[in-house]
Amino acid sequence: MYKGNGLSVTLRTTEEPACCQNKGVTLIGGHAMQASKPDLSEDFKMTKIGPLPEEWQIVRLGEVLREMDVRVRDLGESAYELPILSLTKNEGLVLQTERFGKRIATEDVSEYKVVYRGQIVYNPYVIWEGAVHILDKYEAGLVSPVYPVWEVRPDKAHAWFIDPLLRMPNTISAYNRFASGAVNRRRAIRKNDFLSIPIPLPPLPEQRAIAHVLRTVQRAKEATERVIAALKELKKSLMRHLFTYGPVPIDQADRVPLKDTEIGPIPEHWQVVRLGEVAQVKYGKAKPEGEGTVPVVGSGGVYAYTKMALVGFPTLVIGRKGTAGQVWLCKQPCWPSDTTFYLEWRKPIGLGFVFEFMRINPPSGEHAKTTLPSLQRSDLENHLLPFPPLPEQQTIANILRTVDRRIEAEENRKRALEALFKTLLHHLMTGKVRVKDLAAGDAEAPT
Repeated sequence: MYKGNGLSVTLRTTEEPACCQNKGVTLIGGHAMQASKPDLSEDFKMTKIGPLPEEWQIVRLGEVLREMDVRVRDLGESAYELPILSLTKNEGLVLQTERFGKRIATEDVSEYKVVYRGQIVYNPYVIWEGAVHILDKYEAGLVSPVYPVWEVRPDKAHAWFIDPLLRMPNTISAYNRFASGAVNRRRAIRKNDFLSIPIPLPPLPEQRAIAHVLRTVQRAKEATERVIAALKELKKSLMRHLFTYGPVPIDQADRVPLKDTEIGPIPEHWQVVRLGEVAQVKYGKAKPEGEGTVPVVGSGGVYAYTKMALVGFPTLVIGRKGTAGQVWLCKQPCWPSDTTFYLEWRKPIGLGFVFEFMRINPPSGEHAKTTLPSLQRSDLENHLLPFPPLPEQQTIANILRTVDRRIEAEENRKRALEALFKTLLHHLMTGKVRVKDLAAGDAEAPT
């Protein structure tokens, strides 16, 4: 039984047909090639794309899709008010200004295509990366004239069933096969090749039920992403407040006496110190031979594990080369690599407090004799920090750590939903799990 967002669906799991384990069946380019006739369960039949339920069909994409070619020039002035969208492999069709930070379409967009909600768009040059999506976030928008736009024939298929099917591994394999060209080169996939790709097609009621289950999980993931984004914004706001007024309620901030400093306003009783006053800056060392369980921390984070630790106390590791100034918190024994600095403390500090401040105010500096960004030890030693009394440092760190734990919990939930979606997608689209007892009215396209 799967439950979520008011959905209650009984799933009947069909035992995996023996053919799936028979060594006589080999997947080549997304197609199942049968060398010897395997045994199938009574509910399944062997097809050119593998075993499927008896009542399912195999059809070409061209049988369920029709191309749409509505241009801005065809609709008049109102079309120019539609948002210009960009196609991404992970997020689908998003605002061009959100993806690139600016509008990059030419002034004359009369040739741009109009796509409506429920229509499918792909980028012929990178479709094999998964750049094929249904428009779901907007009622209509404009896309590049090089993107084919497709409408799903409602008498043949359900749009939100076809959409995830177009990014399944077997379909991606077909794109790669058609796009193969010379060595290390790929060509844009042709429309005729795209339309010739075979897909499984359950009866329409089952398509709607499958789409409904998948969209329920997808919606839960999107809701979790919104929570994560809101929590990250909350943390940014908290950090601005805490590093300006200290650990006081927001409605009491105006009662805190402030003073102006080189790093901005801070409470009067705080100090401003150089990092070198509270910590000794040390160079990391080259990774030793051997593999173990102690993390090796480079300027970009943990990249290997070794047997021994260079540092046995909680520290901050700061990128010296490459991602110069990037700060990593290490509470357990670690081995800072030779592209980093690490800190040995001269006086008691709130480790989390210093870490959070340096994350939003990273040290910077570039070596004059190289094009590779690098940080000098003197730059790091002279980096300025606010320095409240130790109890206040610890209180601020604890407040921010509470938010971090909530963010981590939501990110774990998101990963679990992504894993659930992939599992359901595979099993539902191959008929290994059948959706039962879901009313057709519950399985309409999401609104």
